[in-house]
Order: sequence, then C-alpha cells, then structure tokens
Amino acid sequence: MIKIVTDSTGYFDKKFCEENDITVVPLKVSFGEKTYREGVDLTPDEFYELLKTSKELPKTSQPSIQDFVDVYKKILEEGNEVLSIHISSKLSGTFNAARMAAEQVNPEKIKLIDSQHTSMILVFLAEHALEEIKKGKTLEEVYESTKALVPRMITRFTFQDIKYLVQGGRLSKAEGVIGSVLSIKPILSFTNGVVKTEETPRTWKRALKKLLEYIGRINEERGIEKIGVIYGTNLEEAKDFASRVKELIGKEPRLQQLGAVVGTYAGPRWIGIGIQTQK
Repeated sequence: MIKIVTDSTGYFDKKFCEENDITVVPLKVSFGEKTYREGVDLTPDEFYELLKTSKELPKTSQPSIQDFVDVYKKILEEGNEVLSIHISSKLSGTFNAARMAAEQVNPEKIKLIDSQHTSMILVFLAEHALEEIKKGKTLEEVYESTKALVPRMITRFTFQDIKYLVQGGRLSKAEGVIGSVLSIKPILSFTNGVVKTEETPRTWKRALKKLLEYIGRINEERGIEKIGVIYGTNLEEAKDFASRVKELIGKEPRLQQLGAVVGTYAGPRWIGIGIQTQK
C-alpha cells in the first residue's frame, strides 16, 4: 500500500488525515525559549493570540531529518511505500530534510514531491495522489502523475499589514517602507517555488478586487478545477470573499485557516487563494 506523508504547512483537516491514513510531520515555531510543534502543541487560534502579544516575531524551523526517518521507517516496516508531499524547497528546508531521510531509509520505496507552494496546494496534490492510489497505480505512476499536476497549481496572497513580511524577510525593507507610506497591500504569488510580488494596490479593497479579477481571468484562460480561500483570523472576510468568488465563477471555494508557519509572515489579517486549474 502507498501511504502519504506531508507537513503541517498544508493545514490538513484532521478527520481527512485520519480517514486516509495521512501522516503530517509538523514544522516548529518558537516564541522566545518556548517551541511549539505546529498543529500538535499549538492551534491556529492559539498561535494568533500569541502573535498579538509577542514583542518579537516568532521564529519558524523545519522538521529534523530524524523526524522524517522515524516516520518513514515505521511506514515501511508495516509493508508500505511512501509518497511524501511538501512545502516548496525554496521556502523551507523541509523538503531537503525529507529527501535526506529518504536516502537514509530506502529511496526506492519513498518518492518526494516539491509542491513549489504551500497550504491548500498540498491538499490538492494529496487528494489527487489518493485517487491514483485507489486506482491501484504503482508508486512510480502515482509519483509521476502527481508531480505532473504541480504546474497547474496557483497561489496568491494579499495582506492588510506588511510588517510581518518585512520583519520575516519575505519582503525587502525598501518595499516595506513604500508599503507603509502609501498603504500598499501587495499581492504576492509563488512563482517557480519562490515568493514574487505581482501587484501593489494601494488599498485593501482594491487588492481584493484585483484578486477577484485574477480568478476570473484564470477561469477564462485555463479553467478552475478546485479553488480555496485561505485566511488568518479574518474568517468573516474570507467567507465574504468566497461568496464573491462563487458568484464570479459558479464554484464554491473551500475555506482554510492557516496557522503558525505561514501566519508568522502573513500576520493575522490577510486573504489568499489556492487554485488547481483544468489545464
């Protein structure tokens, strides 16, 4: 049997993971001397409460090689193979830690996929892999099919307050100063696995309008198979945005709250989209 391993930046529904026997290896976040395993010791809501009161930006860290070795060994000892799907290798060392662990354990029975994204995209890739597994495909076939889906994935975010991006090094200080002065709400994407500034609207309302326009354009040009709206603490704003997306393309978006690792750089109030295109 092929088992899926992923990491906590996918913010998977726990019930979904239990039903499909998916193992989530947590990244970590540290506030001062206290370190938490994302999704294990700290829920998203608990994280954002700590973020509000913290004087310094928390630090995030990847799982260790040993974390992955322990997971892979257990799955293989039970007679299974592994498809391991992870956050972009250009955003985190998680993928490389998993790769080194796989080389130690059994590279023939463990295949790794660099999602080139994070959050909702990991869920979409895992769902596709599960469908292929249920069809009785081999590990190599599931791997090739899921990897081929990566170019059809899109992620974009916009932020109410860019100070977290600047402090976390995801946006240059020059851009941060400009954003502070002009109230810019940048729209960022993951392009070839790295964060890229796509547009710099001057207001939150304009940024959300630009995101909607982009969704409409993608729907016309490539078709949208799956779409999710992702957010921090602003659930009601996310619901409102999702309803506007449904009105625009006739498809109900999923809602996904992101927690510590992404929230460290995004802050409490932001909106993002994850898309799986039809072509």
